[in-house]
Amino acid sequence: MSVCQQTYCLAALLSGLAFGPPVLAEQGDDSALMQLHSEHALNAIFGLPGAAARPVQSRQWQLSLEHDNQFIGSSAGGEKLLLDGETSEVVLRHQQRLGACWQGELVLPFFQHSAGEFDRAIDDWHQFFGMPDAGRDEYPYHQLTYAYTDASGEKLRVDSPQSGVGDISVSVQRTLSCQATADTTGAEPIVRVGLKLPTGNVSELRGSGRVDTYIDIQSPVWSNGGRWRAGATIGLLYAGDNERLAPQRNLVVFGTAGSQFRLSRRYRAMAQLDWHTPFYRSDLPELNDPTVVFSAGLRYLVRGNQTLELSISEDVAVETAPDIVARLAWIYRPTLER
Repeated sequence: MSVCQQTYCLAALLSGLAFGPPVLAEQGDDSALMQLHSEHALNAIFGLPGAAARPVQSRQWQLSLEHDNQFIGSSAGGEKLLLDGETSEVVLRHQQRLGACWQGELVLPFFQHSAGEFDRAIDDWHQFFGMPDAGRDEYPYHQLTYAYTDASGEKLRVDSPQSGVGDISVSVQRTLSCQATADTTGAEPIVRVGLKLPTGNVSELRGSGRVDTYIDIQSPVWSNGGRWRAGATIGLLYAGDNERLAPQRNLVVFGTAGSQFRLSRRYRAMAQLDWHTPFYRSDLPELNDPTVVFSAGLRYLVRGNQTLELSISEDVAVETAPDIVARLAWIYRPTLER
């Protein structure tokens, strides 16, 4: 099944889930942040988490599809990098309340690397707006080559379609300023610790082959007049060493800042900036420079305590992330029956 067919099928499934039940939606997860993972193929294998979910009454399920188009590459100091292709990541997230102040999360990703079906459209987009395209028009369209070479020779190459389960992550978070005898208001700061397990295949760029750990803190929900909300996170990730890749930086600082604006009872406009320090020590700017990604999206509160999110992400720090990432997510957060 092609990437386009998969995207169409998942979109149809999410639409059916969202519009099926006859019950009016409640606000549910009205967080200011989206749980994004807009990374190029050599960064996506690490356990960099999306923003923590706000506290749930009982549990929450999220099914998302991120599809990106990548054309990134250069050579310097005996190193050579070429990331030319497209990657789809389907992610199932489950958040479970563990008490008045605690919440757990399980993240199961599924990756597919394939040829660049949207190469020409993105090249035309860049040329129309006069945006840099990193020499994309000098290479054939519709190719898949994810390859890294250092002075000792080729370290990694993926040039045929690959798919399978990625690295599973688990985390636990605590709401601060929380009393165990009372429910939280949902606006307090959150601290979270997490673990990424080496369940994916590093040769197929579905995981790093090592355990990663992280800790982060999320701000309170800032609001103004009931229509605008904002929030931010900052964290530290320890990435396990992998000899198949460029020399790594074990400690990576990451963060998110985002906001939402209430357009109507059901619609929210979203804007978000995600960043992190580099994972590698390299002469290549694509690997050695900090990553900065801007995302804009729309959140739609639909029926049966469900939410749809649609967003588009662009690399602000050019060539440190995919050219463009499209994300569609379905979120279901049942209310607690009393």
